[in-house]
Amino acid sequence: MKKTGLSSSCRFLFLLIFSIFFIGQNIYSQDKIDLDQLSASEEFKWGVKAYHRGIFAEAARAFERALAYKPENAEYQQWLGLSWYRSGFTDEALNIWSTLSSAGKADSILLNRLEILEQKTGIEGSFAPSGRYLNALNLSGDLPDYSLFKRPSSIYPDKNGGFFLSSYGTNEILRFNSNAAVTGRLNGGLEGFNHPFDVVIGDNGLVYVSEFNGDRITRCTVAGRELIRFGETGRGEGQLLGPQFMAFDDKGYLYVTDSGNRRVVKFDSDGNYILDFGTKTYNFKGLGYPTGIACISGFVYVADARNGSVTVFDQSGNYISVLAQGKFNRPEGLSVKSPENLFVADSTRIMNLNTETGMVTMVSELEGEGDKVMKAVVDSNNNLLTADFDRNAVTVLTEMANLYSGLFVQIDRVDSSRFPEITVDIRVQDRLGVPFVGLLPNNFVLTDNNYQASDVNLLFSGNTVSSSNIAVLLDCRESMSAYVDESSKAVSSLYDAVDGHASLRLISSGSNPATENNPGEGIRNMLDSVAKSEIYASDARFDLGLRHAVSELIPGRGRRSIVYITDGGTSDYTFEQFHPIELADYMLNNGISFYCITLNNKEEPDAGYQYLCEKTGGEIIYLYRPEGLKGLVEMINGKPDGSYTLGFRSMFINVSPDDYIPIEVEAFLFNRSGREKSGYYKPEI
Repeated sequence: MKKTGLSSSCRFLFLLIFSIFFIGQNIYSQDKIDLDQLSASEEFKWGVKAYHRGIFAEAARAFERALAYKPENAEYQQWLGLSWYRSGFTDEALNIWSTLSSAGKADSILLNRLEILEQKTGIEGSFAPSGRYLNALNLSGDLPDYSLFKRPSSIYPDKNGGFFLSSYGTNEILRFNSNAAVTGRLNGGLEGFNHPFDVVIGDNGLVYVSEFNGDRITRCTVAGRELIRFGETGRGEGQLLGPQFMAFDDKGYLYVTDSGNRRVVKFDSDGNYILDFGTKTYNFKGLGYPTGIACISGFVYVADARNGSVTVFDQSGNYISVLAQGKFNRPEGLSVKSPENLFVADSTRIMNLNTETGMVTMVSELEGEGDKVMKAVVDSNNNLLTADFDRNAVTVLTEMANLYSGLFVQIDRVDSSRFPEITVDIRVQDRLGVPFVGLLPNNFVLTDNNYQASDVNLLFSGNTVSSSNIAVLLDCRESMSAYVDESSKAVSSLYDAVDGHASLRLISSGSNPATENNPGEGIRNMLDSVAKSEIYASDARFDLGLRHAVSELIPGRGRRSIVYITDGGTSDYTFEQFHPIELADYMLNNGISFYCITLNNKEEPDAGYQYLCEKTGGEIIYLYRPEGLKGLVEMINGKPDGSYTLGFRSMFINVSPDDYIPIEVEAFLFNRSGREKSGYYKPEI
């Protein structure tokens, strides 16, 4: 039978058509892939720029659009999580990052962030302090060529992560920075110190030094100027024999343990004698040998080296009780760990005394290296510092949980608008969210496009600035219109209390929250805004007002706080859209604290307001309290601030504006560190 089929020419034509169709399909598919990538990249670029401008909601939408094109892109997902996190939606961010972790797409930086945040939010345990400390640094006074210090008798932390050290053997006070490097020396002027024993800083910012052989107290500035001396040798009122440790109470009075006279002497901050106590009375046998001293909640605690105990007095010197009789070997310096706990330097070890129960527990044996520990204090970064008199050494100890969890570093913003000059705003915290202060340029390593940047400058350190940015948020519920005079009084008092040490803006929280006055507009304009009847409404939105206030503060640097003026009440609209947890997280995740000025002391403010204060480290203040609002501003300006701004010059000047440039910042101190990554784009020409 004759075979049938397509002719060779037909077969060729068929193959040609099929090939053209197949190639066309491939070209179409490739074009679609390229277009998807291009669209995703454009959305990602916009998201990164919006994020660094503090527009987190818009950034999140951009990253979601990018993920619509490239749903498996791990970098887009990480940035989306960051945007939700900075917007106050911590749970949503954790869900995204946890999914990446489960899929094996999380790098070490993200895993560390995830671990810390999960523990902080209680998902997988908590960061309960263990009370166990490990040596992080041993600083010897004996250097190869000279003595850095000799026979350290006491140590006192400053507010910026450093400390003052009393060098008994060289007659000077040394000042160290957070890296344990000497930055200054106080020698007592022309007359000099005569065996300085203890050093403390008063609320007035002045330095007080007890001189054991000089039988006096010296007061001076941190730079060692404007010296005054009080006390003299003797047994009379205001006289001293071998003054040792000192402590201030909450009213600013100075207490000195007068070891030779077996008593405590009380002075005011200018050195005027007030009273003395601790000798034998009808109900007290007298101090055997007073050494360390501390003041907590209206009581004065005095270590007695001879009796191995701590004796309690009130601030008038009346004997109260004896704690831990015979529980110590030879207690020396005392320091306040918390309102219920004292650290006691006890010869070769450090002990904790619970002032409520009298229970004594071991804190550290200094790995068996302690000889005669004179003082143990907690510094601004929760390290434990000790001065060992006989070993001639300072030891820095870190709580075990701190040591292994490291630091939490957050890059808040990258500004590339002046490319190739780049600035990076970061915040550094410990594992509990407490600001980590006192870091210097050599405590940072920054990589730009995977290359270590050189000449990184520290342009700003928040803890060294004694001012803040404050958003005054006004409760604009309809009922608050009856409190216009009180609200005006609150605004005016706050303005006076600031006295140039903070910038103020006024924000109304009515139906449509708005910024009524920007910083610098003056008190008259602010008071006019408070009096405007149209800002008060039955559907006033506190939650939207608070978020508006946060968004206003986010671009700023340093300490940032919201002060809410209210009678303490709420309405059905107060938390209509955002829960207090979300509002608190929005502030916490952007380093902002919340304070409440209440105009009414008859009823407690709503629990939601109390939660926001407690969660962010703020307080509720009654407007008409005797001390007024000055203390509130001092409290805000005195809060530790772990924000830093780094500056460097990028080497990659020839990159395209469409090229994403990754950066990474590592912060470290002693053997604790933390890392964070981000990225930026070169601006369009």
